[in-house]
Amino acid sequence: MAVKNEITEKENMILCIEGKKPAWLPSFYDACVQTGVSPFGRRLDEKTGFAVDIFGVEFTRTEDGPLPASNLDQSFTLKDIHKWRDIMPQIDLKAVDWAAEAARIKSTAPVDKMLLYGGGPVWEELHYMMGFEEALIALIEEPEEVSNCLNAIADFWIEALRLFCKHMKPDMVVFAEHMATGNGPLMSPATYRSVLKPIHRKMFGAVRELGILTELHCDGYIEPLLPDFAEIGVQCLQPFQIFNDINRFKQECQITAIGGWDTFGRGNQFDSTEEECRQSVRTAMDAYSPGYRYAFLQGGAAPRYKQNSEWLADEARKYGRTFYQEG
Repeated sequence: MAVKNEITEKENMILCIEGKKPAWLPSFYDACVQTGVSPFGRRLDEKTGFAVDIFGVEFTRTEDGPLPASNLDQSFTLKDIHKWRDIMPQIDLKAVDWAAEAARIKSTAPVDKMLLYGGGPVWEELHYMMGFEEALIALIEEPEEVSNCLNAIADFWIEALRLFCKHMKPDMVVFAEHMATGNGPLMSPATYRSVLKPIHRKMFGAVRELGILTELHCDGYIEPLLPDFAEIGVQCLQPFQIFNDINRFKQECQITAIGGWDTFGRGNQFDSTEEECRQSVRTAMDAYSPGYRYAFLQGGAAPRYKQNSEWLADEARKYGRTFYQEG
């Protein structure tokens, strides 16, 4: 049954996030567009060829996306957690022309899609600067100093968001914090709750105070921390991966699941057929559409497999429109 275009992709996605019955099953990339502000973008160092973020971390591009260059030669930006103050961005946030940034974004942002503002990460930035191993060691050996560092980074991003929102309010703010693998969280729930959770509570609380929806980007098996995420104000989790009991936790925690696609399945291989790609979309939508609070996202689709991505996006658009129809 054809869907009448009586609401926009943005309006339909908001219904999904609110736990209401959407007009169709949303596809994240059709419903949302992400933006950021120019002063925080990575700049190209023409001498090295690396893109450098505002904390001095160098990134190299691979066929699957950018990675910290320090992963290759262990040349970490921060080698001693006690010296974190030395690498804090030297940016006067009040000197940024926020009105011009807002005008630039407004001039290109589609009005029928949700505008997502990429809020800066804290734990993510720490492991960019130190590497996962050293960041985890610091978390255990120097939790107070890690907390001081991450609180300072969080305060920087919160102030930036508040200044930006005086000129333009995005629909949702996304924080990316990779804290898990497919086997479980990188840290114990106790460590998360004692060090990171208070900082995340502050970050998501600041976003909610501004009247903006919240999203956490976190891959992997993250079930042990989902109740904590709900408690501190996370409204959406992406890419909510199939390692987790998605239907159970989207209801128990009232968190909208954005994802549900099998990143490692037949729909994401170099030799995937068109039917395998399309079936991987249908499998996800069939599994997680009940109870609403679900939007499809092919999170982890390999950029090198461009044809696969085109099939996935097309099927998500077409098959999603067959859900939640009357009659």
